[in-house]
Amino acid sequence: MNTTYLSLEIKRIVRSPQFTVFTIGMPLAMFLLFGSIFGKLVAPNGLASNVQTMISLAAYGASGGALFTGTRVAQERTDGWQRQLRLTPMRGPGYLVVKVLSAMAVALPVLVVLFAAGLAMGVEMTAAQWGLVLVSLWLGVLPFAVLGLAIGLFGKGDTVGAVTGALMMPLGMLGGLWIPLYVLPDWMATLAHFFPTYWLGRVGLEPLAHAGGMGLAVVVLAGWLVVPALIVVRRFRLDTARL
Repeated sequence: MNTTYLSLEIKRIVRSPQFTVFTIGMPLAMFLLFGSIFGKLVAPNGLASNVQTMISLAAYGASGGALFTGTRVAQERTDGWQRQLRLTPMRGPGYLVVKVLSAMAVALPVLVVLFAAGLAMGVEMTAAQWGLVLVSLWLGVLPFAVLGLAIGLFGKGDTVGAVTGALMMPLGMLGGLWIPLYVLPDWMATLAHFFPTYWLGRVGLEPLAHAGGMGLAVVVLAGWLVVPALIVVRRFRLDTARL
């Protein structure tokens, strides 16, 4: 893996205005809004609603940041960057690894900003709980990084951003990250189980709620990781074979 290229890739993403506005600004604004609306409620799992809202919207922001990395992949395909890679020492697997790691790196500051906002708004957790939730969410974002890469390898530079943005709406709303599921109709709570964002939220809440099902959440997210990863490998091989 080329660490210089990885560092350059992360800097390019972080310096983008879209990263600040959409990846960090939007979930932060939603947390400030929903946190004030639901902040005094107590969830059925016994957690204060502001805690659950912070974790859910941190999961939403981090997963969105990872997904949007695919837009750069699509643009590079459109610009012929993958063709240029064949003239460099970097091979295909190294390119894919850099893209996934850059997506993971982008997700981390989103989590940190949302957690800092939660702390400022009175979210109370022990130091160990803060750390466990942060690590759980960050590792849980990995399937979204690979899924974003898959979307980027199939789309074009001028359309993938719109497709990803449209995808994030149902992932956040129907996955139970925008509004707590316990205030929604039962059919929406059932539907949420079919979205990876629901399971990411479960992984983030488990260090606090201890509701069980952590193993199932990990297995489901692993499935969302493996299937897109197989698609990514096959698609990339087809792309490079045509170059």
